Amino acid sequence: MPSLYTFSRSDSEILQELLRVFSSGRGTAREQWTLQAEVLVEPVGWDALWKLSKDFCKKFEVRFPCIACVTVTSVDFEALSACVEVLSVQHEAVSLPETVEDVPLIELWPTTKQREQCINAATTAEFIDLLRFYYDEIWMPWDDQDEKVLLPNTIEDRMKLWSELHNGSIPHCVARSITLLRSSAIHAHEKLKELDSSLCEMNIADEDDSLLPPNYISLCAEMNARLDGIMSKWTLYENPLIREQYLAKTRNKYQKNKSKRHVVALWQGGSPSEYKQISNFLLSRLTNEHTLTMMTSADDALALEPEDVVVCSDNYEIPEMPLSQVSICSFNGSTLKATDMRSCLLMLSEECRLQDLTLHCSQVNTIVVMRSGNLHISKCSFLDDSESSQSDFAQGIVAMAGAKISIEDCTFENFYSGIVVHKGAQVELRNCIIKRCGVGVQMYSGSRVTLNGTNISGCSEQSIRCEVDREHSGKRGEMDGLQVMGNCVIGSGNMKKEILIVQQDEI
Repeated sequence: MPSLYTFSRSDSEILQELLRVFSSGRGTAREQWTLQAEVLVEPVGWDALWKLSKDFCKKFEVRFPCIACVTVTSVDFEALSACVEVLSVQHEAVSLPETVEDVPLIELWPTTKQREQCINAATTAEFIDLLRFYYDEIWMPWDDQDEKVLLPNTIEDRMKLWSELHNGSIPHCVARSITLLRSSAIHAHEKLKELDSSLCEMNIADEDDSLLPPNYISLCAEMNARLDGIMSKWTLYENPLIREQYLAKTRNKYQKNKSKRHVVALWQGGSPSEYKQISNFLLSRLTNEHTLTMMTSADDALALEPEDVVVCSDNYEIPEMPLSQVSICSFNGSTLKATDMRSCLLMLSEECRLQDLTLHCSQVNTIVVMRSGNLHISKCSFLDDSESSQSDFAQGIVAMAGAKISIEDCTFENFYSGIVVHKGAQVELRNCIIKRCGVGVQMYSGSRVTLNGTNISGCSEQSIRCEVDREHSGKRGEMDGLQVMGNCVIGSGNMKKEILIVQQDEI
């Protein structure tokens, strides 16, 4: 992939640049950004990486995330979007149209090397980077409503809130509530856009209500009411004075409950006999040192930051939020899936446990990403039952630098890469099965992988693939950091054939 422009700016520097954009105090947020874009963004001919949004991935039927190299053929300054010509795609198996219209500028990353010498890519990249920060981090849907004027003091309040969310001064449970509130507002806004788009596609006149899709009016009323409610609640957080009073009450409440281990049982309801079985299961495992809450919403449950989550229904959809210091298990086996298309099902860190679960790759590129810390997984099934998963580059577990993962009695089936272990990560598999994957285990220089009583079979490309640099490569045909016990069955059993070692500078 080509190199990109990167910018390292402090919170105060970002604020000052945003205030320059909104200094006029006239017009909606989009209108004020448009004025700046017309001055700073090259209108045509610049090269960029396009990181496709979830909507584009759905439209082109490719797994999210997906990256393409493109050249911009025109820019629509009013819509803050571009028309692009696709030059290449990150994975050869993925196919995109040659030309794509209405690509948001915030999905484009200008490259440092440009084919056209006269292109001012640096200024364009700097503007888009600021635009992306605004829309990704502090924009709210009502900023672009007609006749809504976004004032500089609102930008200052939003930036102060954003800084407090990221410097740890707001308790995690409240920070998650704020993040979920913003996500709910954006979801309602997107739903309204979808409803409007459906009308445009049907060419229905405004005055002809009889031809409206079923429930159109009620859905619009529901989403608008939800947005109004969220806007009122958002004031509690956006206004610094009100926020401080609210946080003071929350901190006192949090300190009172801090001494006990908090357990949440997720259950969508069922028969009285099932409830009795669940109650007996929980009573056999909990003591007076625990507090127990039973909930139906996974979003609300995880926002409470419980130490333990017990999934009591057969299937549950898990929202997109990073988790740490959590143990997730099930009553009688449960399947976890993503609520919508995203990069991973579970993003974990610090001390975590997963037990007695089926973790499904539906709508995600990776099931578990362990960022750092210790993760113990036992008696879990990692599954991708999509018809073309291997060509979509789905992954079971990705271990990042600083992660230490112990996996026992687990099964990985039908992934492009079953397990990916990056430099600085350690993974041990004990009594596990990896089958029908493209690559069973993918590891890199500086990582450690131990296989004990593990069976890898039916891999279309390689049972174990090692990408090494000269510093970490051992003897020819061996990988420094890889340990395979004698009780393992690796493909055909011919280790020279089943373990591929590739120099990174040869890839």
